[in-house]
Amino acid sequence: MKKLSTFFLIIFSLTVQAKEVLIQKDFKSINVLHNGVPVDLERNQDRTNNIMKFYQGTWRGKIQPLYPFKPHPVETVAELEVIDYIDQISHGDDSVLIIDSRPQSAVMITGMIPSAVRIESKQLLAVDSRKSVFKAFGVKRIDNKWDFSKAKTLVLYCNGFWCGKSPRTIRQLLVLDYPAEKLKYYRGGMQAWRSVGLTTVKE
Repeated sequence: MKKLSTFFLIIFSLTVQAKEVLIQKDFKSINVLHNGVPVDLERNQDRTNNIMKFYQGTWRGKIQPLYPFKPHPVETVAELEVIDYIDQISHGDDSVLIIDSRPQSAVMITGMIPSAVRIESKQLLAVDSRKSVFKAFGVKRIDNKWDFSKAKTLVLYCNGFWCGKSPRTIRQLLVLDYPAEKLKYYRGGMQAWRSVGLTTVKE
């Protein structure tokens, strides 16, 4: 009897291991680009996988509101919307950027979302670095004023809903008159991304 139960336990374990982990029904993965290199964006297929230790502590930060930028119409998005934006970028849409607002030290520990570029809020403070950042955002300086007519849609994230780095960057952009409708806040950030086992990449 013991041998039989062990046999069924092994068969069950193998069946569980073999079952695909999906993003959504009939949607396992999508091929995207990060720094021009193809990446399969999917959830971790190891069904015994757990969230990394870096995100297990519950003491960090302050909980961010769902819509922290009122009355500015900055949209709060989640994983599926971020994946849609990544897909757009990977198919040649250069009007969208995914922005990782964290320092390099955090990115080295956790990885980053495919297709994201790392830009910290402090880069918006100094005039010279702001010019460089705004150029990447499609913003030009005309007649001593910023021209946002071709500004890109920015999807900003940081460590998670307790982290203030991407909200700080968004607030700085709003102060600089960046169009609120072109700013998207991925509140769940890397903690939510990793908690569902989605693909990460190096910077």
